[in-house]
Amino acid sequence: MSKVFAIYPIDKCYSTGFLNRINTFETRNLGADWHCFKIYFSDKLHEDCLKAADGEKFIYYMGHGGETKLCGACGKHGEEDVDALVREENKDYYIKEAFIDTNNISLFKDKIFFCFSCNSNRNTAKSLGRIAIQNGLLSFVGFGDIPTDYADDISFSKRCIAIYKGIIVRIMKQALAIAIKSDGSVYSLVRTIQILTTQEIQHLLLTNANIRNKNFIVKRLCDFKNDIRIFGNRYAKLS
Repeated sequence: MSKVFAIYPIDKCYSTGFLNRINTFETRNLGADWHCFKIYFSDKLHEDCLKAADGEKFIYYMGHGGETKLCGACGKHGEEDVDALVREENKDYYIKEAFIDTNNISLFKDKIFFCFSCNSNRNTAKSLGRIAIQNGLLSFVGFGDIPTDYADDISFSKRCIAIYKGIIVRIMKQALAIAIKSDGSVYSLVRTIQILTTQEIQHLLLTNANIRNKNFIVKRLCDFKNDIRIFGNRYAKLS
């Protein structure tokens, strides 16, 4: 049994490849206390992951998701409207749109579920975080909007997004290592994330680096740390 069981669905369509830096860092720094289950393009691997998580306490999900569901693996051409037979025969078209949702979140009863995924902080009648606690999870940590993909309709350039992604990955990998090594709680992990984010903001504001639209990055980092929500027992020990 590891202290952290990470669930990492591989997504080649909307790339989450940058998150592997967290896995690489924790593998080196936490050793046997860190186990990362990378999920590739088959329903069986998704089922195997859920079974493997059964004996663990602290689940660390990192991937795409939203208010009511977390996504599984996705091939580089993953689309919902592609014929199921095509997806089965060609893994490039594979997609697991709903991997963990309100129908199976109860599988993580008595566990801490740390959800590093967009809009997982919503607190509504149908939100995954609220229903998780109703189904017996100890704690559920959710995040707000995390813009890691370029979109034409937002004022966030590709360079700004690259800088932003680099910063949040640095924050997350350091905060987790600190929390696990210090035998911390859910709350101490979140506070460490917030403190490290504040330090990164201060560095950005004080540096003379020629970063265009630096204020956009600062605003997004402020949102990143302020939007974290803890459902359930915030003082539950991580291990």
